[in-house]
Order: sequence, then C-alpha cells, then structure tokens
Amino acid sequence: MKGLSLRARLSLWCVVVVFAVLAVFAGDVLVIQNRISLRRVDQELEDTRLQLTNMLREELNELDAPKLAAEESSNVITSSDHPIAVLTDSGELLATRFETPSLSEILPAGTPDEGVRTVETVYGAWRVQVRRERFDQAAMVLVVASPLNAVARDQAEMREAFLLGMPIALALAAAGGLWLASIGLRPITVMARRASELPLTGTEDLAPSIRNDELGQLTRAFNALVARLRSALQTQRQFMADASHELRNPVSVIRNASEVALGREHRDECEYREALAIISAQSHRLSALVEDMLVLARADAGGYPLRPSMIFVDDVVDECRRAVSVMATERRVVVVSSGASEVPIRADRELLQRLLVNLLQNAVQHTPAGGTVSVDVRLDGSNICIRVIDTGTGIPAADFTRVFDRFVQLDPSRRSHGAGLGLTIAKWIAEAHRGSLVVESSGPQGTTFCLALPK
Repeated sequence: MKGLSLRARLSLWCVVVVFAVLAVFAGDVLVIQNRISLRRVDQELEDTRLQLTNMLREELNELDAPKLAAEESSNVITSSDHPIAVLTDSGELLATRFETPSLSEILPAGTPDEGVRTVETVYGAWRVQVRRERFDQAAMVLVVASPLNAVARDQAEMREAFLLGMPIALALAAAGGLWLASIGLRPITVMARRASELPLTGTEDLAPSIRNDELGQLTRAFNALVARLRSALQTQRQFMADASHELRNPVSVIRNASEVALGREHRDECEYREALAIISAQSHRLSALVEDMLVLARADAGGYPLRPSMIFVDDVVDECRRAVSVMATERRVVVVSSGASEVPIRADRELLQRLLVNLLQNAVQHTPAGGTVSVDVRLDGSNICIRVIDTGTGIPAADFTRVFDRFVQLDPSRRSHGAGLGLTIAKWIAEAHRGSLVVESSGPQGTTFCLALPK
C-alpha cells in the first residue's frame, strides 16, 4: 500500500468496499431466498395435509376401520413429490407412501413430535411436517414430506450467478474508482505542480479559489501559508539587513579609531586614551546589540526558557529606577513611582527587570531636561497594570504599533543611544508572560506605555 499512488489506493479501497457490500448483499439474498423457498414448501405441505385430513374424515364417516380409511386416503392423494404416512396416536403405522427415502429414514422410531423440520438423508434434504388430528373414530398422526432438491438447486444457481457477476462488478468498481480518483485528484495535481513552480519572492500563489469544498479550503490554506512564509522570509531578510547595518557602524568606528591611533609611531597618552575610550564605548554598544539580537533569535526559536518565581512588583520597580538613575541624572530627568505596593506576581524576575529597564531608558531618552518619568502600579481586575509615563514630545498615532518593530527608531538623532530593539524585547517579554505591552496614549504632553500582566 505504501508504494502505491494515492489514486491507486483510492481505487483499491473502492474495490474493497464494493466487494464487502456485494458479499453482504449476496449473503443476505441467499438467506432471504432460502427462507422464501422453505415458506413455499411449508405451504405446499400444509395444503397436502389439509387434503389428507379432509379425505380421512370422509373415509372414516363411510368406513369404521381406521386402517382402511388411511389406505384409501393415501392412495387417492399420494404424490411422488409429497409422500405421506398415517400413524395411530400410539405410533402404529396405518398407511405409507414413502419409498426413497423410507419412513424410518425420515422419522426416528417412536411417536414423532409435531412440527415442521428439515431432515438430512442419503437422498438429500427433506422438509417434513408432522401433525396430530383427532377424528370422531380415532386420533391419527399425519406425516407429509417434500424433497428440498429444488430449493438446493435454486440456491446453487443463485450462488453461481453471484460468483459470475461479482468479478464483473469489481472490475467496473475498479475502473470507476480510478476514473473518479483521477477527476477528484486532478486539482491537487495541478496545485502541486504550481506550488513547485512558485518563487520564494513575488506575489504569485495558487490563484484564488472559488470552490467551497475541501479543495477550496486547501487552496486558501496553502495561499495563506505561502503568504506567511514570504512574510517571515522578508522579516528575516530585513532583520539581517538591519543587523548588518547596525553592526557595521560600531565596527567601523572601532576600526577607524584603532587605525588613527596606530597611524603614527608615537602619540601622546591622551590621544591613546581618547582612542581607547571610543573603542570601549563602541564595544559596549556592540556587545549590547549582539546580546539583544541573541535574545530575539532565541525567542523566535522558542529556546529562551522562563524561570518564574514569586516576586513583588514594587521591589522590581525600585530596582529598575536605581538602574536608570545614572542616565536620568545625566539628562536631568526625575524618575518617580506610585500606586499599589506589596503586589505579588509570579514571573521571571530577570526578564521583568529587563522589560521595565528598557521602558524606563526609552522614556528617559525621550524626555527633555527637567522632565519627569513616573511608574504607576495598579490592580485592574485580574491584571496588574504597570504604566510608564514620560513628559516627552509624544509618538504619532500611526506609529503606536510600529515602535515595537525591530530596529525602528522614530527619532534619527538618537540612533547612537541604541539599535531600536529595546521595545521589541520588552513586548516579547510581556507576551511570554501571557501579558501585553501597548502605547496607551501619546501627545505633546508625553507618552504612556501600559504593561498588563496576569496576577
């Protein structure tokens, strides 16, 4: 089965199903036909017995001897197809017309039981009816039989007809199954050929399907998959291009600073210190960029494990405030916190700190001197909402979602302060904790980022 094509397997299954249906149908027909034939034979036996009963009654009215009446009656209605016998109630034989087979082969010794039965003899199967009849002069047992040769012959002819007809039906089923499978699988074959010719770039797909059946669903699902793959490929290419650009800048600065420092055989100590300071700053920037890219790469691959533990949100907020205090002091920005305290949450402490530090650094960088950045912790139903509010110039409404894209920096003048991955990492951390991070509001008075985490 594994080596066969789908079309061949469908045809084979069609043949198997048709064979099973025909086998069940043939068995059912043979059983029904046998019952109908036996019912017909039983009716003939009943008619013969009634004739014998009426004849015996008339003879007994004319003759007082039961034996003579039985012999006269059996002589009148005897038939080679329906041999009869008349016995007394005690089992004594009065008259019989059984020759082959004999009465002893048809009935066991003694008084026979009433009823209709099939008896197997050396001459074949016989149907036998035994009835007790009471007359005014005596009680008698009437035996009427009929051979089942005709029934057996009909059964044999019916089986022969099925055996001859089933191969023809199976051949037609195989041909019809192959034809139907070819028609049914033709759209899939066309789709497979077109799919193998689709380029990795461009907008081509399997063409929109107007079908509403399973093939139409498959076409639409494949088109959606192709679109997602192209989007992922485009995102990957864009990421590689942006990463290359971002990595090139610090590497270029480091190379230029080292080449300038080594351009002359002797330099003053201050010149070397200045070159080393530039190299150190760019190395830190390069290290941070590589670390952020590694975090995102592991996050995309699902290989960044979470280590959740019970922590207090306000403790994490205080630690993050202290972490950005140096930057805030340099920029003359005040960072304050407010809201609920002693708020427990089960989360990865290191990742949550990284998220809040990224938000606070972003807020401090975009807040002018003398401004304020506040962190507000509130309980909102089943969520813990942490809002980071700055007093910067705001974000255009059209960029509320774009700010979370990779390597996006809305203010080109601040490219030296980062690579545009902080908010991307922050959003991933929020979603990894089954939460969300959005730009709640923004305007000339400042921007509010809202982090919602489940309790």
